[in-house]
Amino acid sequence: MPIIQRPYVPPEDQVPQEDDFVKPGDTQSNQGQNGEAAGEPITFYADSLHIFSSLYSSVLFFGEQMEEREPILRARIKISPQMLKAMALLTNKHLKEYEEAVGPIHLPAQVYSAWELEPESEPQPQPEEGAKAQ
Repeated sequence: MPIIQRPYVPPEDQVPQEDDFVKPGDTQSNQGQNGEAAGEPITFYADSLHIFSSLYSSVLFFGEQMEEREPILRARIKISPQMLKAMALLTNKHLKEYEEAVGPIHLPAQVYSAWELEPESEPQPQPEEGAKAQ
């Protein structure tokens, strides 16, 4: 079964509105059983990601793939480009540690082509210290 990787792109005629998203700290729309603020973080599954960046901001759209439909938008997170870079550094650090502990994660070529990226090359073994190059 081929993997179809389509990033979430809001339809041109239905741009997500601010009211469509839960606002952190919004105690009126996020109340517990007794009318108290629930205070729980939002948890959801995402297998679709689209990132939009401009000079001063970045927006991460997290969605869930649905069979024969466009992905369902689960969350939109606005961050600065600096935070986006910090997230990339931290994510790469965690992935490296994970792969060192568990083993490499291999992605299908379709993922790289969908995002117009070059496939990662396998790391080449480094010569041991003191070994002579031939």
